Amino acid sequence: MIKTRQFLLSLLFFSVLCSNSIFSGFKVPIYYTSSVSMGYDNNLFRLSTLNLDSTLLPSIVDASAFHSGYITPKIKIDYQPYIFKDLKTDFNFAYTRNHYFSSSEKSFNIFQSQIGIKFAPYQSIKFSHRYIPKYYLRNYIDHDMSKEQYEVCTFSIESFSVSYSHPLTKRNWIKLKLNNTNYFYNESFTEFDTRIIQFESKYYFRFLKSSNSIWYSYSDGDNISTNNGYYSTNVNRSYGEHNLGVSFKKKLRKIKSIDSFGTSFMYENRFYKAESDDDLSFSSRESALHNGRTHNEFNFSFWIDKKINQINNQFKFKYRHRNVESDYYWVSDFKEFNKFEITYKISFSSNLNILY
Repeated sequence: MIKTRQFLLSLLFFSVLCSNSIFSGFKVPIYYTSSVSMGYDNNLFRLSTLNLDSTLLPSIVDASAFHSGYITPKIKIDYQPYIFKDLKTDFNFAYTRNHYFSSSEKSFNIFQSQIGIKFAPYQSIKFSHRYIPKYYLRNYIDHDMSKEQYEVCTFSIESFSVSYSHPLTKRNWIKLKLNNTNYFYNESFTEFDTRIIQFESKYYFRFLKSSNSIWYSYSDGDNISTNNGYYSTNVNRSYGEHNLGVSFKKKLRKIKSIDSFGTSFMYENRFYKAESDDDLSFSSRESALHNGRTHNEFNFSFWIDKKINQINNQFKFKYRHRNVESDYYWVSDFKEFNKFEITYKISFSSNLNILY
């Protein structure tokens, strides 16, 4: 009887010990970051010079102007418990609201979530999800219903990705990422529905006391609604896309007014897979927008950071240019554009110890 009691007490003690050990890994702070960005976009709808000068501009976009100021609040929550022994698990969720003053239609929400497991310094695996319920592109003619009437064109974006980071040398590492993204359009424009599979390789390295990265990605865009029975789906809008980018960030210890500055550059080459067609039908005109078309896009950004009283401040400038090559001169006039953005962002980070 005494031995039985001792055994039960020992078992109870061991269970409590294990329970405390398990739950102690969950007793970590919950971190959060809140930020607000305020800025100006000079070409909100990525319109070409031809579009901007067109008398049809009021029909093309639902907005009081083609340029706009905007405000972007964001909240991010980060929880990093030790679910597995000596392995930090990272759960984070973020919500972003992009609000444009000249177009309520253009405003949209972003929901993001991620689960990651860190095995060692610079070695981790992450699973991510990103969702935009509704994004207003512009107005187009619904050719299945009319030849003149413009309709609102919107789509949702949902992406799932998995990435793996692995160290190469001290403070140098590589990240491999596989991403699947679906673009589903509103019922008037389902001919644009696209599924994109992307593979990205990114190398992070230190050089001259700066943080740098270089990356390459390839995307295959499959126009999944091609030839599904509607007149407008007779065109194949599938494409392939190469991306090459570099970034640079440097801390400035001797300049009091600036903590750091950075710059990035990205080059994009997209080529459409549509075949040629020489007649003057709608499908041929639509094919002309894609047949033999390639576009080269250049994205440049520059920013400076300064922390004042626990508040992070960032000024950022972004420039984007698209150059289009096509056998049809009017395609270039229709699809090329330039735009720039200027943004001021403030952010604050802290933590909550509610699990202690």
